[in-house]
Amino acid sequence: MLVVTWATGLALLGICAVVAWRTLPVFFARFDGKVLRVAPPAPIASAASPPGPAQAAWQRLHAWCFDGAGDGRSPLWRPWAAPRMEQRFSTASLVLEPVEDRERLVQHFLHHLDGSDQLAAVGGTLARVLLRLRVKRDDCLWWRARRPTDPWDCGYLVGGDDGLHALLRFQPRRATLMVADGLEPATVRAAMRVLQDRSAMFRHPVRLLVVGNCSADAEVFIDGSAKPFSSALARSNTS
Repeated sequence: MLVVTWATGLALLGICAVVAWRTLPVFFARFDGKVLRVAPPAPIASAASPPGPAQAAWQRLHAWCFDGAGDGRSPLWRPWAAPRMEQRFSTASLVLEPVEDRERLVQHFLHHLDGSDQLAAVGGTLARVLLRLRVKRDDCLWWRARRPTDPWDCGYLVGGDDGLHALLRFQPRRATLMVADGLEPATVRAAMRVLQDRSAMFRHPVRLLVVGNCSADAEVFIDGSAKPFSSALARSNTS
């Protein structure tokens, strides 16, 4: 009986250790401010919703973000296993004029994707705290499938040498959308290379959206046309 009790205790201790190893780093992970900044590089003149062509681009942006992102879950009994993803890293170039509409589209889309709109809608301070805790709880449930309404980490890519050095150590804590706005083409290409090289280690999908200058290296081009989104993953599978 004593042997059985000890064996059961050791098994439970091992399970608790695995759960703590898997969940504590996730729970205490923070937004990486050395890689991304929340505020746009320049103030946006109008907070109004973008007009028609930008709304069409919105749908294509949303489709691109989730294309090949997988469901974000690992098997319950194998918390160390990486979630299945067809495309851990992808790039797109946003081509939309005028510039004001493009800026407003990007800002509104980021607020939608990162949960800022949800946070603003819940009301008081206590409700916001409870929403943040629920998001953290969901992050820790490795067997839970990602939902379309789950917040992403979103922000504008920090340029310069410091930003690129931080990118070399970047590990997404959840699905992430990075925006390269107004950066030098050489900086954008360097960021693409770093993220592509590191993407095999990502447990969550990372998307890099280039705006302000058109990148010929991007896999997807998004504009305000009404044509349906064309998956880069599907194109590569049929080529």
